[in-house]
Amino acid sequence: MKTFISLAVICLFVTVFAKHELTEEQRAEMKANVELCAKEENISEAEVTKFMKEDYANPTEDFKCLTTCFFEKEGTLKDGVVQEEFVIKKWGPTIGEDNIKKIYEKCHGIKAENRCETGFKILECCKQAKEAL
Repeated sequence: MKTFISLAVICLFVTVFAKHELTEEQRAEMKANVELCAKEENISEAEVTKFMKEDYANPTEDFKCLTTCFFEKEGTLKDGVVQEEFVIKKWGPTIGEDNIKKIYEKCHGIKAENRCETGFKILECCKQAKEAL
């Protein structure tokens, strides 16, 4: 299960944010955060498999909460707000500061009915914004 989760998060961030390979340090940090969130959010292996396939259609609440928890642990989200300085510093070197600023501008103000829905909607927005670059 931990392997599935680790691979899923790496796939998520490579797909959403990165154009290049992640560093070993980034991979290790992501793995630790996703393992912690998987325990906290109690995500099933079936959901992890769906996540690995980048199948975001009809996500469960637990699936959305895993995404949100990961963003929170990483520092991307704090109290439901995207942290601009963190995002630019962390992902600017990977996909370009101008590109990350464009993604941030499109997605930073998203709010939904709860914490988990907000995080998932931000993920969807970032993915769409990156594809539009």
